Amino acid sequence: MSGGAVRRLRPDAILVDSQTLLSDRALVVRDGRVLGHDGPSAEDEVHPGEFWSAAPVLVHAHLESHDAPAATWSRAGFAAWAAELLAWRERRDRLPPDQAAAASLAELRRAGCGFVLAHRAEAGATSEAHRRARELPELLDLPELFAPEPERAGEALRTCAGAPGRALHSPFGVSLELARAAFAAPGPVSIHLGEHAEERRLLAAGDGPLAELLRARGRPLPAGRWPSPVDWLADAGGLRPGVLAVHGADLRPEELRRLDRAGVRVVWCPGTHRFFRRPAPAFAAAGLPAPALGCDSRASNDALDPLREFRLAGRLLPDFPPAAWWRAATEGGAEAVGRADLGHLRPGAAARWLRFRAPRSPADAAAACVWLAGEEVRPIGGVEAAA
Repeated sequence: MSGGAVRRLRPDAILVDSQTLLSDRALVVRDGRVLGHDGPSAEDEVHPGEFWSAAPVLVHAHLESHDAPAATWSRAGFAAWAAELLAWRERRDRLPPDQAAAASLAELRRAGCGFVLAHRAEAGATSEAHRRARELPELLDLPELFAPEPERAGEALRTCAGAPGRALHSPFGVSLELARAAFAAPGPVSIHLGEHAEERRLLAAGDGPLAELLRARGRPLPAGRWPSPVDWLADAGGLRPGVLAVHGADLRPEELRRLDRAGVRVVWCPGTHRFFRRPAPAFAAAGLPAPALGCDSRASNDALDPLREFRLAGRLLPDFPPAAWWRAATEGGAEAVGRADLGHLRPGAAARWLRFRAPRSPADAAAACVWLAGEEVRPIGGVEAAA
């Protein structure tokens, strides 16, 4: 066992998880881990008037579009927006991918994100300095594959050699051959799935705005027809644990239940959902827990902020109470990426927390989650961690 110093950190209240609130107790930490919670002691580092929570976990982001002028782009449909994004990516006056990634990570850190999973759509869209310094948020970036041509499957997979997992762009962005190979390999796979009606139309009928965009870009259409994105996923071998289905806003209740039965985790990005003014998703109608949360990118969101995603989720889909959305933003995200040590402050957890000013402590965990859902509640200085 390591012999680091024990620290006793005592705010007025600690939201250990979405069900547990402790008042006037010290968070005992050592070597970056939570040891437990003790009553007041003379050794405590006291933080009066403060309320602490675990740092949120975001399970989907793109880091390379931090300077995207998205406010000027079309929101009428996915294909129209994608055409503008692709045209912007070809410009020389945009931030280089590594600088954009560094700016995105800095924004996430200030906003209180403790962990983020990113699709790396451009080769340079990662911050090696951030990784070497072990700065927060902890970053898991997966190389995103866009290779709809079957003959490129082997080449695309070689770009993932040594990566902890893979990210597939979408059912229309990869060939079935590539998807089957990616899903057959061990490790997590993240894919945009069931995001919008244009995707469903393309898979079922082979036409529509998305088909027109692919043809205009010289890309092949999917070589097959599937009634739904979930049927495509099943054909590709992706109905298995370890798969993350990002967005899911166009999926129907039975399709969502089918994913759940297979162990596929859905990740929703409320900020992007609102950006496109999409209809309410069917998560509650499916009778499932609130999905894990992501923030997508500055190309389709006004901010990279886990608390904003938590609050938008509650406003856009109030069928779930604030405590359910707080769990989705913390433990739900951690479970989706297989990290039992994140998203809570129970013994054994990584000691990552947010500090808030709270003149009066909430009465219980449910009230604390309601309080956190208030727009005026902001963390002090972003995410923090014990050394």
